[in-house]
Amino acid sequence: MRKVFTLLVLVLLGIASWSCSYDDGKLWSEINGIKSQLATLNESVSSLQALVEALEKSKTISDVVETADGYTIVFNDKSSIRITNGTAAPEIGIDRYEGVYYWTLGGKGNWLTDSDGNRIPVSGKDAVVPVLAVDAEGYWTIDGVRMKDAAGRDVKASGQDGDAFFRSVSDTGTEVVFELTDGQTITIPKTGAVFGFEQPEDGSGYHLFAFGERRKLALRMADVTTADFMNVPEGWTAALDLAGKSVTVKAPAAADGVSYSGGILTLIGIRASGETVFASAELCASVDFTDKEGTFVVCEGNMTSANGMLVWYDKTGREYKEVFEQANGGREIGNVLQDMYMADGRIYLLTQNGDNMGGAGRFVVCDARTMRQIYADPLEVRTPEGKAAWPQHLVVVSDKKAYVQYSESGMEATSGICVLTLDGNSVKVGPTIEGTFGAFTTEGAIKTRMVYSRGKLFAGCGHSVVIIDPATDAVVKRISYEGRQVKGIVKGADGNIYFALAGTFTGNQNMGATFTSAARIVGIDTEGTVVSESDLPEDVRFPVATWSPAIGMCASFTEPCLYFVDTDDFMSSTVARYNYTTRTTDVHYLSGNETVYGILGQHPTTGKLWVGKSTFVTSTIHVYDTTGDVPVQEQMYSYATQKGASPAGVDFTYRFMPEYINK
Repeated sequence: MRKVFTLLVLVLLGIASWSCSYDDGKLWSEINGIKSQLATLNESVSSLQALVEALEKSKTISDVVETADGYTIVFNDKSSIRITNGTAAPEIGIDRYEGVYYWTLGGKGNWLTDSDGNRIPVSGKDAVVPVLAVDAEGYWTIDGVRMKDAAGRDVKASGQDGDAFFRSVSDTGTEVVFELTDGQTITIPKTGAVFGFEQPEDGSGYHLFAFGERRKLALRMADVTTADFMNVPEGWTAALDLAGKSVTVKAPAAADGVSYSGGILTLIGIRASGETVFASAELCASVDFTDKEGTFVVCEGNMTSANGMLVWYDKTGREYKEVFEQANGGREIGNVLQDMYMADGRIYLLTQNGDNMGGAGRFVVCDARTMRQIYADPLEVRTPEGKAAWPQHLVVVSDKKAYVQYSESGMEATSGICVLTLDGNSVKVGPTIEGTFGAFTTEGAIKTRMVYSRGKLFAGCGHSVVIIDPATDAVVKRISYEGRQVKGIVKGADGNIYFALAGTFTGNQNMGATFTSAARIVGIDTEGTVVSESDLPEDVRFPVATWSPAIGMCASFTEPCLYFVDTDDFMSSTVARYNYTTRTTDVHYLSGNETVYGILGQHPTTGKLWVGKSTFVTSTIHVYDTTGDVPVQEQMYSYATQKGASPAGVDFTYRFMPEYINK
């Protein structure tokens, strides 16, 4: 059933992609019934994804709240989804024939077929995921061909009452049953209805253990006569004491090269009445943030109302929000969290406004294995002219030295790179490096990450890229392109450094500049020798305004690909893919209606592209499979509170490892 439901989600993702990009006036006028409902389709798809995740992670449901237009489902980890009535999608489903699942339309046995009349399998080597759309006359199509119902009639994409994803949602008190339109059901147990773990005293969604810690977790029980373990997370041990109404749990020990960060502990019990019940608890072993398959998302928060937060995803994709707060008794990092770096067993966090809203500070140093704070510093950075500055990006080159890119407070008129001296439990702000300071967008350091590779620091400064020697804190080489702003700089899978240049322009850069040349990608080796230059298609335009955001540029760790925002709109929603081996560009490779925010990231082992999107109040993180010509969204994480607003960047533990830095 889990596999069946996942496949249904994949089909609906196809619908979501269409709803974001298709724009035809005639269609909207002809299918008025679906117009008002399409706005909720993305949320419905997200809800379906969350149900699949709940199944895979053995979550339970703590509450079912009936609303005016459906239900709110609350899980035991405090996450929630909405199931909304009237989404008006075609009744795509699956059915089994001779041991193989095939796609159906309108119920069991009503097969979808290809152009040769063959059933379309949903799994295996010949599996096909139908591409759904609506044609100009308002009919559903599959791969460009109109759908047919069981009577051979075209299927109209018109709105109707009821929920096209679910026939019903039933709360039995001990479990919630979701019935699909084809009659199949999905059942998720309720949390502690008659059998459940006591919740953590700190109010968090999971039980936090130190590595190797042994602890007893209390159980709530009502007439449960026997019970056993249904799931114990990898690396953990657990012993059930039914008479004592408890489970003794031991977290895995910390070990180099091994990461068992957590999971769901699930018990299955039998009541005297014969009823089957479940109890589950989420466990976290002081998450091992040094696991090279881990993913970080740095969230700025809201400058006036909420501090930022750090979110962690382990190698299985399990999400841990507010990991700093969880490890430090609820203390928050600071206001407008901008960047992070990991080196020498420590994680360094950088905020713009520090403790303005009661956070720890501007420069916060933590243990890399546990995220427990070692020390925090207000980090008062000033420009060579004595003006206050906002620290924005960070590189740590040793346990004694780091570098910070900063911009002048207020309107960010100037920017530069300064040296930090580290000394165990303290930091000292040093001078700005000569050749990195000046007017923003023309001379000063650009507002994006710097790259540390093979003992050298690479950074964009106005119209140039500079190479800094950490031994002398001096610029040892400058590669300049007059009139072209550097918009991003990254390290490629081949070990070379790649940077993006905006086109030259005439007129006022802040008031509708006219471009006179194409944007460009340049590659250099670690000595600063140019190894490639390629102009991008004219549809790619990088912003040049002084308030312009960076382009979120990232590089694959394994493939010759770069990803970056490809328009000069302040609220751009499209991303290009550039192959530096073939020197080809997929313009608007990724597109949608939401603003792409912060630095993108492509996972070092899965190859999935992580993209932050923001409304400036809330955020979503989208994870895409980019193996094909068209990206396919596989996961979406929602940050519903302002602490998760404006994701400054996606990052990976692997980026900080010596094997990558020295590549």
